[in-house]
Amino acid sequence: YEQILLEATPVVYYGFYNDMRRSLNQDTITSGDAVYLSFQPHFRIYNEESKPVKTPSYKVLIGWQRIIKTDDDNFLTAAIETGHFSNGQAGSAFSTEFDDNSEESIAIYDSIIDDTDLAALLNRSTGNFSTNLTRFSFNYRLNTFNEDNIPQKIHSMTATYQLYHNKFMGLIDFGGYNPQDIDIYGRHKFELGYEFTSHLKKMRFTLSQQFDYTIGSHPSSVPYRSVTTGILYPWDNDLGFFTKFSFGRDNYNYRFVDNFPRFTVGVTWDWFTPFVIKPKKLQLDPNELENKSQG
Repeated sequence: YEQILLEATPVVYYGFYNDMRRSLNQDTITSGDAVYLSFQPHFRIYNEESKPVKTPSYKVLIGWQRIIKTDDDNFLTAAIETGHFSNGQAGSAFSTEFDDNSEESIAIYDSIIDDTDLAALLNRSTGNFSTNLTRFSFNYRLNTFNEDNIPQKIHSMTATYQLYHNKFMGLIDFGGYNPQDIDIYGRHKFELGYEFTSHLKKMRFTLSQQFDYTIGSHPSSVPYRSVTTGILYPWDNDLGFFTKFSFGRDNYNYRFVDNFPRFTVGVTWDWFTPFVIKPKKLQLDPNELENKSQG
């Protein structure tokens, strides 16, 4: 129904507290914490009049993470994030004629059955999408270090559970979902991801695979999404070039009713700041330290 011309997903973090770098530079196993605000807009320009961006997507999350360095100098991280997700529109999701939550809009929802093609009905210019959400994530990262104690190879595995809910942070009656919408896009989402980062001569590269599955969505909306990505950083700095192939459920707010394969090429800027830690194999044991002090 729409042809995507350009897409951008800038992500900005503002840290309120972060002692992770200090904790990871300790010789003993020490946990570190971070509390932050994450702003994650998502913009698309279609091959048509997009004004210039049609139905932009906004996600704002308050997060807390804890990280632990294991005996083998790997990282184990747990995170909780909660916030708001919407597109800033006020129209009915499945009609350009009516406002969201109007009697006419509610009547349209009442007429939806399992065989309804929601992608064909979708109001793609002014339709409202709004919900609050909470995410629980666990990540395990295996590190291989170079002679400067900087991670040279990284295997990163992540599992996430995401819940859409009505009250902001589960407590405040603000920014919740349309009751008819939640029955269509489903409340429970599970995510599994794997990412491998390594170096080829002086270039850094990343290969990743992400798979999502949503429970309870309308039959016309596929529950799964797969994203395969490759990124090359030619100068081993923050600027890279990527290719991405995705298929299944769309991830652009209420376009979750769309299902199509996509191949994307683009540019990414990622502030890559690997933690310089002292690997266990380079640490001196207490007995050796005592012998050196006596000598």
